[in-house]
Amino acid sequence: MKVIKTICGMCGGDYCGIDVYVEGDKIVNIKGTQEHPHNRGRLCPQARAAIELEYDPQRLKYPMKREGDSWQRTSWDEALDIIAENLSRIKDRYGAQALAIHEGESLEQFIRDGWARRFMNLYGTPNWVQNDHMCYLPSVIAEHLTYGIEEIDGFEGEHARCILLWGANPVTSHITTHWRYITQARKRGAKLIVVDPRFTQAAQKADIYAPIRPGSDVALALGLINFIITEKLYDADFVERWTTGFDQLAERVKPFTPEKVANITGVPAKDIQRIAETYANCKPGWMDAGNALEHHSNSAQTLRALMILRALTGNIDVPGGHVLINPLPLTDVKLREKRPTGLQPLGTEKYPLFVEYGDFVPGDVLIETLHTGKPYPIKAMLLGGGNPAITWPNSQRVEAAFRRLDFMVVMDLYVTATAGLADIVLPAASQFEKAQLVASTAPYGVDKPAWYLCLRKQIIDPGERRSDWWFWKALAHRMGYGVYYPWADEKEAIDYQLKPLGITVADLEANPAGMFYGEPPRYRRYEKEGFRTPTGKVELYSHVLEGYGYDPLPHYEEPIESHARAPETAKHYPLILNAGRKVSVYTHSRHRSLPRLRKIEPEPLAEVHPTTAQEYGVSDGDWIVVESLRGAIEITAHVTEGIVPGVVNLLHGWEEANANVLTDHQNCDPILATPSLRSGLCRIRGKKG
Repeated sequence: MKVIKTICGMCGGDYCGIDVYVEGDKIVNIKGTQEHPHNRGRLCPQARAAIELEYDPQRLKYPMKREGDSWQRTSWDEALDIIAENLSRIKDRYGAQALAIHEGESLEQFIRDGWARRFMNLYGTPNWVQNDHMCYLPSVIAEHLTYGIEEIDGFEGEHARCILLWGANPVTSHITTHWRYITQARKRGAKLIVVDPRFTQAAQKADIYAPIRPGSDVALALGLINFIITEKLYDADFVERWTTGFDQLAERVKPFTPEKVANITGVPAKDIQRIAETYANCKPGWMDAGNALEHHSNSAQTLRALMILRALTGNIDVPGGHVLINPLPLTDVKLREKRPTGLQPLGTEKYPLFVEYGDFVPGDVLIETLHTGKPYPIKAMLLGGGNPAITWPNSQRVEAAFRRLDFMVVMDLYVTATAGLADIVLPAASQFEKAQLVASTAPYGVDKPAWYLCLRKQIIDPGERRSDWWFWKALAHRMGYGVYYPWADEKEAIDYQLKPLGITVADLEANPAGMFYGEPPRYRRYEKEGFRTPTGKVELYSHVLEGYGYDPLPHYEEPIESHARAPETAKHYPLILNAGRKVSVYTHSRHRSLPRLRKIEPEPLAEVHPTTAQEYGVSDGDWIVVESLRGAIEITAHVTEGIVPGVVNLLHGWEEANANVLTDHQNCDPILATPSLRSGLCRIRGKKG
């Protein structure tokens, strides 16, 4: 029996080390790698189910093409010929911009390292599509606007004295990393504050739990800032020397007293004061501004306020706080210089700042362009991974948009709901069937470099399945771009990427559990370098936002579809729709066919508080109908005190009861393009019969 060390990709986030046991050509067991600093031998439920995924009979095994309403098996050669012929036809007739390429997380080579973008730029289209307008990128942009840097990471639990989880539940999202370090910090006496409309597993361990009304987070943030300023709890030296706009900020937040904020958010005034005092006084402090905060129509104001809160308390680039990390200097493989000049991604006019920073098409813009053909038509899409027909808001509108395409290709592990709409479906290699570069940051310790590099190894024969890298190279050769893909295989391409680091694939193979790269944190770098903002300081007052015509200071906004802003809608849909909750056993819409995981989370549920359930005559376990302006779903009710009253909380990613049938893809945040998944309006009723 062979034991091969590699990196798990089941959850798409923690990149844990695993030992894969192989007998002959079959994987028979998986254990956690003891020496990998991410997980230290621990495994999450998804990693334990990796063998089930590998040998799942429902997985795609070979390319297929649509013949009417049925699928016909085809070869890779024929599939690539069909794709190349259609892309050439569409480019000749409509222009290169008529192609959009969607890159989902399930197939990424390394954090979307650019191989799809390389093909796009050679073809000539600027229209790259992904899911980052709903995950990760809004927070990165808010950090960049405030601190001028895109990498803030390195949570050091051994130093943190206060941990603030805001819309984050690392028990389900980062159980082997962040939650482990938080648990250790708690044992050393660190305080834990949780702000969440759900009484999560993390909230159950908290010193202070704030059950907030969904979508009112910006009011709470402004209230905390006001209390910290009024009571002079801020880091006066840091604020004076290293921030700009303090006086304007102090004036802006004056109205947000604890009492006013309590009325808006539902968080008691005394708890607002306790949160402010604890976070400001128990330093250093670390805040996890979770993915849930990126699911509102007012996310820009919320995220900016939280970035400011970090800075006011002096928790930037200090041990135990938010450590500034240099980006990993990989070779840029995108060939940006090949993109024709003058072509901008769709959405540049509507979301100029977001598209400039993200360089991709926001979801609402893509969907409406597919429906209207304006400002120009999108006629073809290539989708690698992801399942936007389920995971994007307003699923009916998304599906109808994809059906308007002339030509659609999906490469994935399964025939997903999205793949079912395609003309060509391609079988993707799993994590054990291809080589990949994996790089991550984590709290490795103050004496360790921030970056950790690993090679995900090909362990078994993929059969007719292929990696995304192989696909882009093969298609490029069909399209006449072969000279730009001189590498024989993935390992040669990874060596090319790694060249600036002075590391090779051979080095990674010689260190199968991974290796560190870079320098240990230097802390307070700004004292020598300043911040990479227009003023060289933390911008409480953002000159970049001002330059785009946006409010340079955070301000209070109710969600667009809320009781305050949509009172007529609220008369008919009086409950708050909080859609998007994830569980530890699934990643977005993936893995629900795996028996081990399905036993843990067997069905979708709608969480409602007992007082809400009583008002609507609903009992635990009842089938109910949840309705919004967009549509309705049938789902089982779970009556629990773990959700604030007046809210219906739905799980994310279930095709059987798809929460995104109810959500709105439009009325997004005007700066960051984030849709309102968690603060729309809905109603419930019992299911007749």
